[in-house]
Amino acid sequence: MELFGANPGRKAIFYFLIAIGLGTILLVLPISSQDQPVSVLDALFTSTSAVCVTGLTVIDTGHGFSRFGQVVIMILIQLGGLGIMTFATALFIMAGTRLSFHDRLGLTQTLGTAAQSRSGRLLKAVIITSFAFESIGALLLFFNFWGRYPAGEAAFHAVFHAVSAFCNAGFSTFSNSLESYSHNLPVIGVISVLIISGGLGFAVIGELFERFRYKRTRLSLHTKLCLTVTAILIVLGTIGFSIAEFDNIFNTHGIGYGLVNSFFQAVTARTAGFNSVPQTHLTEVSLLLTIILMFIGGCPGSTAGGIKTTTAAVILLLVYNRFMGRQSVAAFRRSISPDSINRALTVTLLAALVVVFMFGLLMFAGERPVAHQLSHGWFVDNLFEIYSAFGTVGLSLGMTAHLQVMGKIIVIVTMFVGRVGLLTLAFAMARPPERGEIVYVDESVMVG
Repeated sequence: MELFGANPGRKAIFYFLIAIGLGTILLVLPISSQDQPVSVLDALFTSTSAVCVTGLTVIDTGHGFSRFGQVVIMILIQLGGLGIMTFATALFIMAGTRLSFHDRLGLTQTLGTAAQSRSGRLLKAVIITSFAFESIGALLLFFNFWGRYPAGEAAFHAVFHAVSAFCNAGFSTFSNSLESYSHNLPVIGVISVLIISGGLGFAVIGELFERFRYKRTRLSLHTKLCLTVTAILIVLGTIGFSIAEFDNIFNTHGIGYGLVNSFFQAVTARTAGFNSVPQTHLTEVSLLLTIILMFIGGCPGSTAGGIKTTTAAVILLLVYNRFMGRQSVAAFRRSISPDSINRALTVTLLAALVVVFMFGLLMFAGERPVAHQLSHGWFVDNLFEIYSAFGTVGLSLGMTAHLQVMGKIIVIVTMFVGRVGLLTLAFAMARPPERGEIVYVDESVMVG
């Protein structure tokens, strides 16, 4: 654990790279493919997408990979969803190694818990919670898949989708994802609950459990913000998709079908990546809503990506309180610390810069530039792809399978940055503060 000194950010990056590398080696093996062998670049793309729980695929998971390859992908999803550092820490604990303060700090930051909990107890709670959700979800999905597939095949599909849904990965063993189940309310419902649970974060789930168990436990500001923003995004997203698609893909179906699939689109767009309706058939308004939801993502310490719900909440609260003439930023009768505000601003700015930079690279690396009226949505397709990769979502307008070498590399890097986290990368690359740093006199600068 002392390979990178006292920098948990560098350790997290190292563990992710090791997992991606091992996954690439396993997926390249002939036993992992069904018909044609998988190239190194495609194996690297798939491994990165699985470890970063994104779901973008250049090869059909159900038909391009053998059962062995699918099991490898599922294990990579589980590793990436719970955090490589979580599993690495668990191995060191089982080996009897004493963790340093910085390792414990990195673990608690990875899981989104502020309290310095005992590492062993924290890991045990995380693992039990994850496998409990996935086991119940797999059991419920099995009874829905059993009628269409033999028992053994139905069981594998159920386990794979339960792990993929809770880890917000979006990988599916079905070629059209969940489009064949767009009328199946139980399947849509189970997948939705798993996605939302995985996207809340272990700290939030733990607090809700304690509240249910002891009744009088007060929820933290973090948990209240996570629950509030998650509910608002789902409700507004459902309403928005219902209105935008009322005369489009929902016009030949009933209101119930439209509401269910609008709800599912609002849930899955926040980093899950499953789709019950073809994304290429959505209206431009729906694509804009999807991009916004992908950019925000889930909650800190969860299996989701994006800038996170609390980041968006802090930014909006900052704007609201400044508009109201208040110097402090408050929510639920609690003041938000200046450090949290600075982190939220930093994450949002870095995310915007990364998305714009990667989008520009993907545009230049793509097909030869043509006039706007001849591009047929090329601009939107590339923008959607980058937002999906950065938010570790996995939704696509169909261009993933057509990416060239440079395009695949750009998307791989974007997925990795989106999953590891901008602050983690920044802290990993930052130099330690110099002693005797010079502090200059403040001077105002006109902005806005």
